[in-house]
Amino acid sequence: MINIGIIGSGNTIGIARNHINAYKCCPDARITAVYDILEGRAQTTIDQLELTEAKACVSLEELFSLCDAVSVCTPNCEHVQLTVAALKAGKHVLCEKPFAPTPEECLEAIKYAKLTQKVAMIGLCYRDIPGFVYMKKLIDEGRMGKIYFVREEQGGDRIANPAVKLEWRMQQDLSGPGAVADFGSHMMDICDYLLRDCCGEIEEISCMQSTCIPQREIIGKPGKMGDVTNDDVSCWICRTTGGTLYNFTASRIGATFMLEIVGEGGKMTFNGDRPFELTLQLKDKNGGYTAKPEVVPVPEECYGTDEHAPRVPFAINFYYEIRQFLDAIISGKETLLTLERGMYIQTLIQAAQESADSGETVTLL
Repeated sequence: MINIGIIGSGNTIGIARNHINAYKCCPDARITAVYDILEGRAQTTIDQLELTEAKACVSLEELFSLCDAVSVCTPNCEHVQLTVAALKAGKHVLCEKPFAPTPEECLEAIKYAKLTQKVAMIGLCYRDIPGFVYMKKLIDEGRMGKIYFVREEQGGDRIANPAVKLEWRMQQDLSGPGAVADFGSHMMDICDYLLRDCCGEIEEISCMQSTCIPQREIIGKPGKMGDVTNDDVSCWICRTTGGTLYNFTASRIGATFMLEIVGEGGKMTFNGDRPFELTLQLKDKNGGYTAKPEVVPVPEECYGTDEHAPRVPFAINFYYEIRQFLDAIISGKETLLTLERGMYIQTLIQAAQESADSGETVTLL
């Protein structure tokens, strides 16, 4: 049995709850400790999610004394220091994305992961969404042939309300880049994971950004406004070494979750509102389109074989992320979601930010 500690119980998005619910599905894990910097929040989480074996801790040291492994679910600027602290305490770590505000800040955590030989994973969990698993299967089978271009959009609607107060994620010193990091980390990880073998690495990035709601009320200071210092919306184009174009839009003030891949074998589209199906419009690689788009359920094989995996949108991919973490701890099974992977994705995010700041295309390779 692996004893789990949760660092950061969340307030608005509450990503910790996704981790907790996934751990609760795993018979070989139990949550024994929760810590949050705000007094009372850890106990509220324990009570609401019925974590009967968990203690609300008053310090990180107390949490580390009660667990074997931790999930780090805090603001971005704290990810590295908490990961390092956990590794130094001899704990395995699953750290939420994005890894850090800049790639350089990731290096210390990577160093301690190597020194301690503990499992250290980054939380890029969208790969296990069944629709993406099916896309990967079709691409790897060669059904799409040469990939011409990709269009992806991700984001959220909550912050579209100007009455939402000035949170840490809207402040560059606490979050780093905004939407381009929060959503772009998943977006570029998915595209690179699905397509690197056939399209190559991303070698060029050109980005433009906008802060649509430039001021918001400061939390705890009614009527006093503060500046939003990172992007609400980012649009960027990437070119791979194979010549494929990726077209991304990340927006925290309203967006649709979708991924469209177009190649010589046709088109396939993922809609985040229906993650257990794809819209396919396939064709002969040497001919034109003759069939209409067809909505196709994801095949059973793309859901995985674990009987404990919940057949619930987005709960299933968080489960498989947690399962990967536990399997790496228990049996030494290799994970692709290493801290080095997290740093690579952060390098792409920084390149997009540099392009937006300079107005120039950034070359990576």
